[in-house]
Amino acid sequence: MKLLKLLFVLAVTAAASNTASANDALNQYATQLKKHTAQHVRYPRRAQERKWEGVVQLQVTIDAQGQVQNIQVLKESNYSSLNRAALRSVESANPYPAIPAELGIDSYEFVVPINFKLSS
Repeated sequence: MKLLKLLFVLAVTAAASNTASANDALNQYATQLKKHTAQHVRYPRRAQERKWEGVVQLQVTIDAQGQVQNIQVLKESNYSSLNRAALRSVESANPYPAIPAELGIDSYEFVVPINFKLSS
C-alpha cells in the first residue's frame, strides 16, 4: 500500500511539473507573439499631428506555422485611423513565429493590446 501511495504521489508530482512546464512555455510564446506584433506597429503620422491617442485590442488566431487565420477587434479606439493601423500591424507581422511543437496545439488565439500613445 505504501508503494502504491508513493507511485501516486510521484505521478501527481510529475503531472504537475509537466503542466507547469507547459504553462511556462505557453507564457513565453505569448510574450514572444506580443513582442513580434509590437515590432510592426506604425503610429499614423496624421494621428500624431492631431495628438490622437488610443488603445486597440485585437484577438488574433494563428495556425501551427504562425500564419494569421483571423483577426477580431475586441476594443476600438475613438479614431478609425488608429483602428486601421492596429489591424495593419498584425497583418504586416504575418507570419508569426510558429507554435512550438512541445505545446502540441494546431492553432493559438491571443489578445494583443496596441497602445498608440504620444511620449511627453
